[in-house]
Amino acid sequence: MENNPYKQSQRQPFDPDALPKDFASDFATWKDSAFQVRGLGEVASVWEETVTNPKTLNFLGYAASMSSAGYWPAIRWLVQNRFIDVLVSTGANLTEDIYEAMHQTYWKVDPWFPDDEDLLKNKMDRFYDHAADEVEYRKMEMEIIHFIKELNKKLTERTIFPTWRLLYEFGKWLSAKGIKSILAVAAENNIPVFSPALVDSGFGEAYVWALSDIPRKDRKLVVEQFYDEEDIFRIAEWGLNNGLEKTAGYIGGGVPKDFTQLVAVSQALVRPTRPGEEELLEGGIDDAVYPYKFSFQITTDSPQWGGLSGCGVMTEPISWGKQAGGGRNAQVFTDATIALRLILRYFKEKGIKRNGPPDLSWVFKQQPEVF
Repeated sequence: MENNPYKQSQRQPFDPDALPKDFASDFATWKDSAFQVRGLGEVASVWEETVTNPKTLNFLGYAASMSSAGYWPAIRWLVQNRFIDVLVSTGANLTEDIYEAMHQTYWKVDPWFPDDEDLLKNKMDRFYDHAADEVEYRKMEMEIIHFIKELNKKLTERTIFPTWRLLYEFGKWLSAKGIKSILAVAAENNIPVFSPALVDSGFGEAYVWALSDIPRKDRKLVVEQFYDEEDIFRIAEWGLNNGLEKTAGYIGGGVPKDFTQLVAVSQALVRPTRPGEEELLEGGIDDAVYPYKFSFQITTDSPQWGGLSGCGVMTEPISWGKQAGGGRNAQVFTDATIALRLILRYFKEKGIKRNGPPDLSWVFKQQPEVF
């Protein structure tokens, strides 16, 4: 091929008469196409490498309302098959799957001309084009309330829980009841799940409902989200010390994305030899920044509005040191319900398996178990 740097990789045409017979072979060619089909193929290619590379520590940010949309079994499958080592999620995605795991139903509704007042009268809570039965939804929240009350009773002294620890105990609680939600399967597989905005979900209401009649000074269960930051940094440092390369994937953006990206620039803060204040002010901490060299994102947001959900993993975060400029970064601007269905079908048909996932059981030995 000639020396022109822009003539190194050909864009391939789409010819229906030349399609491979199986989906996986066809999908593998998408990265050589154009626009968002190319982006989707590139995201799948980067994701596949994070799974098959035996020296990776894989973080996944999980945002939006994907669980109510029916995609929680996909995340559960990724957890069960160890495509994920650390999950960072919105609280809604970790509660709205429980509703369906408890054998309740989300119902299709008209997204274009809904009668929301009538839905309210019929006690139906709408999520754009599907709805949950309000009474059944409360039963799901009641499960969280019972868990929090029981946990508070079992503790013998005032105990501080980061969200990952609270969610681990809740996952064990759900697993023992046969409620195979994301948290249940994560607990069974020693996958830490962080939810840096957990209060913005059914958990927030459940905590207040369960404990508000107990004076704050007498509550044994205390949830401290600053500990989440410290603990996820420690996991990243453990990976670095064990020769693992951090990777980051984002389904949507929001809080899970920024929380995960901060690991790259802040994990050194938990070291005994962390940078001092003068060093921080002088900007001499380049040696303490470890950007993600593999990253991918599926989003419908756009960067020009200034939101982090839209800023490309190949662009703005590089200026912060969160993503490596020369790393394998890919992004597709499409609905995650479309992208996940296609990518996971490709993984399944191709038989992609995790190559040597790291053992993170040590994370859960930092505090005695309750359930």
